[in-house]
Amino acid sequence: MFLFYNITVYVISLLVSPIMMLALPFSAKLRRGFWARFGFHPRQVRETFREMSRPRVWIHAASMGEIAAITPVAKLLKERNPEMAIVISTVTLTGFNHAHEKMPFASSVILAPLDYPGAVKRVMKMVEPNLVVIAETELWPNFIRQTKRRGSQLALINGRMSEKSFKRYTRIKSLLRRMLDRFDLVAVQTEKDGERFRNLGANPQRLKVIGNVKFDVSSEAGLEQLREELRLIPGRTLWVAGSTRPGEEEIILDAFSLVQARVPNAVLILAVRHLERLGEVKRLLAQRRLAFTLRSRVSKELLDFPVILLDTMGELSKVYGLGQVAFVGGSLAPFGGHNPLEPAALGVPVLLGPHTEHFAQVSSILVERGGAQVVRNANDLAQAVIAFLTRPDQARQSGERAQQAVSAYQGAAMQTVDLLQKLMLIKQWAGEVKRWRQESLQNTAYPAQQETLHDDWPEW
Repeated sequence: MFLFYNITVYVISLLVSPIMMLALPFSAKLRRGFWARFGFHPRQVRETFREMSRPRVWIHAASMGEIAAITPVAKLLKERNPEMAIVISTVTLTGFNHAHEKMPFASSVILAPLDYPGAVKRVMKMVEPNLVVIAETELWPNFIRQTKRRGSQLALINGRMSEKSFKRYTRIKSLLRRMLDRFDLVAVQTEKDGERFRNLGANPQRLKVIGNVKFDVSSEAGLEQLREELRLIPGRTLWVAGSTRPGEEEIILDAFSLVQARVPNAVLILAVRHLERLGEVKRLLAQRRLAFTLRSRVSKELLDFPVILLDTMGELSKVYGLGQVAFVGGSLAPFGGHNPLEPAALGVPVLLGPHTEHFAQVSSILVERGGAQVVRNANDLAQAVIAFLTRPDQARQSGERAQQAVSAYQGAAMQTVDLLQKLMLIKQWAGEVKRWRQESLQNTAYPAQQETLHDDWPEW
């Protein structure tokens, strides 16, 4: 199966490479980190790894959302083991930048190699990890295979698997079984996730259900300073719409027109999920003749604007805390939703669309506890926003319920770190114990018996 997978990967690469080479001179984003994705890093980076302390833990997360989720785990792991070197890898440039900003304690942040045998081998040789930790569902065959070939331990944390993903993975169940069997630990969010991983081949003795580390999100500080920077004077009500995706901005702006009719002093902070779409959203605002400014220009403007476009990286989680209500995008359009815990942890009531498959458990808990509401169209969204902006007590109570829901489910990050540390201790002491056992048997046996002596202890 690994051979068939690699043949498929190379065939697809050969088909795509001419297009990539043509696009490369015209795309700065594509050029950035291009060689790193094939496992070729500058000498300066390679020398950094030669001098890096041990043990080394390589934590891989796909993008910004997963980076945010594993930050509490990485931070706690470093606090408990100050001598440990923590290496973070991610697939996207936004995740790369976010990791640099949120995890200054990391010894290195790199772009993950593409899942080619050669690329993965080169980076594995450079990093030489003692433990590789994969977040959520980043199951790449060559990455997993090379990790175990180099003798490193392998763990999956905050594992999740939707019904849709499970059905897709069952088509390659034999490959998944061989991959999952290589994990020393599979820590998942829910019993349902655990059942799906077991059905695909995860070892039940190595599988643990410990909850979702995303609940361990920390509250942001410095909100008053940010309020001053955004010139949000007392009396102006604020609605934050974050992580919006294509097709959602039109609905949000339709709703904002209805909100303005009832709450004339309302301000909307709009944060698109991907900053490269800012131009598209600017044109949409201009077509509707809605006055707006950018977050980076607020302090330079002479007038106050009803719409502020967030054009900076890494600030959304803090901006949520300024709002009387927050809408979390990717949920009105069928994108599976984004993380509603960031505003909830700050005591802000949350509005979600019906498409929250990627955060089904989290969204369900918040709705059940009264900290979130589901809206389905512009009118629903407008009415919910108006209710929270005009009824401060209702907004406060809903925000408190959201915050309490987050607090009630916290603790998965600590449990995850406990398991990772136990895993490393087993590896550290296994060799010592086996050597001690062999010496003990040899010392107590007669010389004639030593040739046929064998260690009957189980493999670690």
